[in-house]
Amino acid sequence: MQIQTTAEILNQEHFDKVAAFAVEAGKAESLQESLDQLQRIADNFSAKIHIGYDFAPYSLSFSIDKGEGEDRRTVLNGGVIFHGSHDGGGNGGAPTYSVNLNPVDGWSIHT
Repeated sequence: MQIQTTAEILNQEHFDKVAAFAVEAGKAESLQESLDQLQRIADNFSAKIHIGYDFAPYSLSFSIDKGEGEDRRTVLNGGVIFHGSHDGGGNGGAPTYSVNLNPVDGWSIHT
């Protein structure tokens, strides 16, 4: 499975690394579902998604922005965070420092 998005990728090297990991780990569907969910949110705002680097392992930052140039404003931002045994499924500890109410083994959107 190839990861697809219409978002503007701000750090292609990092995105490719995350996407390759998702495929190799058998978790491509989880990442694709999160990216698709971001697209649905952006569509509701008639906005664009920008995806960048996140410090958490195999994770991405995002912003959903409306308008262009000086009129551009962010309507939502956060991370598409990879959770699993390395962070207790999102228990708030290192290395992601993100919390999920239910443990996750895959990607989760955090705002």
